[in-house]
Amino acid sequence: MAERFADPVRRHEEPFGWWGYRSEPPAPLSIIELIARGSLDARIAAFLWLAMEQRATVLVVGVPPEAGKTTTLTALLDFLPPEVALIYLRGWYERFTFLDTAAPARSYLLCNEISPHLPTYLWGPGVRRLFEALQAGYGLGATLHAAGAAEALQILTAFPLEVPPTLLTRIDLVLTVGVGSGPRGPARRLIRVELVHDRDGQPEPETIAEREGFLGPLDSRPGRLIGALAARFGFDTAGATAEMARRERFLERLRQDGIQAVDAVREAIRAFRAG
Repeated sequence: MAERFADPVRRHEEPFGWWGYRSEPPAPLSIIELIARGSLDARIAAFLWLAMEQRATVLVVGVPPEAGKTTTLTALLDFLPPEVALIYLRGWYERFTFLDTAAPARSYLLCNEISPHLPTYLWGPGVRRLFEALQAGYGLGATLHAAGAAEALQILTAFPLEVPPTLLTRIDLVLTVGVGSGPRGPARRLIRVELVHDRDGQPEPETIAEREGFLGPLDSRPGRLIGALAARFGFDTAGATAEMARRERFLERLRQDGIQAVDAVREAIRAFRAG
């Protein structure tokens, strides 16, 4: 991951220019570090955990560079089921050969950015082919420069990408992040969580959590989150309520105990699942 432009012939199991233009990639942050820094709260993290366990297709979007899009997406990958294989796309070099061999139900596609800015990013006809792959049952995590779900959908359907709206109904969640001034310098925040509905073949976003001012609290009402889990992922209300609360308590306990390092958090999540 330390290379700026990785070798495009490497296997899909290996990251490919994951951190974009950075010659020296930043150290990944765990979901607990993001909670501790105020980027999101334990309740939203618990909701995203349940969604990612279903291999949710997630777009992390934001307008300014350095807003934390890749950092947020990377942290969420620890919530995927352990048997799921990560498939890193190869930007301009992607030929989608994995479609011939990978099992869709046990795979998760990763696109570091949908953008024309670097050869390690995906753009052009490959973007449509990426969303076509979702019809076969793949999950997807990707980032995009956009101010929210509506703008992201507009970019994807407009020239030159022209992804059919019916394919975009496969998107489950759009997370909007931003960067601003905090009391100790730059602060990165999850600003909005949007659920994407399929309305007669048209993607229609619904805001289910939103921050009250950039440094204010996330308005993450449990009823909306539980409803989203039921509507999009097939959870029953009682089960989703209990499981989200259990995960929220677990994540908050890790934060209070100071367990934040990536490896330590991954081990704690493994123990939680085993227990």
